[in-house]
Amino acid sequence: MGSFDHGGGDAFVEARERALVDVVIVAHNSGSLLEEAVASAVAEAGADHVWVVDAGSTDGSVAAVHARGFGVRVLHTGNFGFAAANNLGIAATEAPYVLLLNPDAVLSRGGLDKLMWTAESDPRAGIVGPLVLNPDGSVQADSFGRFPSLVTTLKAYAWRLRERRQGNRALSPPAPTSTQQVDWVTGACMLVRRAAIEDAGPMDEGFFLYYEDVDWCLRLREQGWKVLLAPGARVTHYLGRSQATGSTRSVAARASFCRYCDLHGLWGLKLLSRCKLALRRVGGGLS
Repeated sequence: MGSFDHGGGDAFVEARERALVDVVIVAHNSGSLLEEAVASAVAEAGADHVWVVDAGSTDGSVAAVHARGFGVRVLHTGNFGFAAANNLGIAATEAPYVLLLNPDAVLSRGGLDKLMWTAESDPRAGIVGPLVLNPDGSVQADSFGRFPSLVTTLKAYAWRLRERRQGNRALSPPAPTSTQQVDWVTGACMLVRRAAIEDAGPMDEGFFLYYEDVDWCLRLREQGWKVLLAPGARVTHYLGRSQATGSTRSVAARASFCRYCDLHGLWGLKLLSRCKLALRRVGGGLS
């Protein structure tokens, strides 16, 4: 399915030397942002522990990474979806932890150390996510939260309406100040314990794009693992700049949301989503 090539280039220094963590970055026509993501990963983990999964890119972005001489490993495959590409990368790695990083996300200095410290401090921490920031430094909406349900979704709609009326167009939530247990964190950047993956299985490849992260967090929690948010670790996410058009993303998001609802028996929530879509089409959406 894939082929390999190998390009040219305090508390957790010891952890890195013991190769506790590998980084997987899935790239599909990611543009120049991919180089920034790779550079941040190399700075945090070392080139020998960074894998780029090229999911059928045609824009020269992966070739540009190779030309920069980062020295990372590159795994070539087709565009079979975000979950499938991440699974391929995870299978190629061996470290006890895997950091999944989007090609449009940049790790802050010391961010990986802080994620590792949090994970190593709790033996039941299956997934640890950083605080995900917009380029302007605000907290990114929908980067962590409660599992979707009728109650949480209706509360979210009401909150969004209120926030927009108050001028918070980015819908940026308040920044957490301490590590806390959450239902899910975004797959834009998550540290995952390999033992938890072995318990819950890999990402569900039935999700092409979106909701594979929420589903994965749910499955890990069902196996008794914790999902933690560690706000001391930070990543800047240039949301959507490495993906397809807005309409294509919307179609993928709806399909994945419906799959999530079907898998977990959330038929009322699926119906609500369809009603919301119908309202948006006549100009009265709640999004």
